[in-house]
Amino acid sequence: MNANQLKLSMMFLMILDHIEPLLTYYEYGSYLSVAFGLLTRCVAPIFAFMAVEGFYYTRSRAKYLFRLYGAAIVMFLGNTLLNHTVGRIGGVVVENNIFLTLAVGVTILGFVEIIQKKKGKLKKVFSAISVVLLCSFGLFLTEGGIVVIPFMLISYFYREKWKIRDIGYFILAGFLFYFEIFSGLQVISWQNIWNMIFAGNYSFMIILAIPFIRLYNGKKGSTKKFYKYLFYVFYPVHLWLITIVANLIGK
Repeated sequence: MNANQLKLSMMFLMILDHIEPLLTYYEYGSYLSVAFGLLTRCVAPIFAFMAVEGFYYTRSRAKYLFRLYGAAIVMFLGNTLLNHTVGRIGGVVVENNIFLTLAVGVTILGFVEIIQKKKGKLKKVFSAISVVLLCSFGLFLTEGGIVVIPFMLISYFYREKWKIRDIGYFILAGFLFYFEIFSGLQVISWQNIWNMIFAGNYSFMIILAIPFIRLYNGKKGSTKKFYKYLFYVFYPVHLWLITIVANLIGK
């Protein structure tokens, strides 16, 4: 499976992940929402992984970052406009902006590379401070940062060592399982764990990304601009359409 095929697969799953606002209006919508949520936990990690691949293969990292930060700004402006107009109709708003998370992650990788390759002490110190600050921001103030940023770092450091990389993914999933499930329970029981999962605490299922990563053949696929910019257009547009429809139904 090449990069384009992998992204297209994740875009389909992304729709299932984001239609939750529409499912709330149906009798069994909450059950479908949980099922889709579990099934689609691989989406953000896959795009995190592909961002690392993009960091390696892009001809211009400056242009790559420009696209990501530019898309993040457009997404923010679009979300703000939508939430202050259509969002007032039914109360459904959109706050997603994975572009910003990926942009911060790629920026961190850039500074990490400087630490690894540059000899100047001043540059290394500045880069180390930047990594710490960006990690703090990315982990807690961006969409899915607690998953995406560590996933990107694991993918970067162990890119050529897939066994260690996969172990790293499992360790990350273990931490997420502990903090999302056990840290929120006073009494550990299967019923309480299920209730936590039903509340949306299932980020530990990022391990579902591993089979897809194993299917990736390292090739880009078609180099047409359609594929290059498809995700930049599809991601905000499908979220905005879902939000508009959900508000109209809620009205």
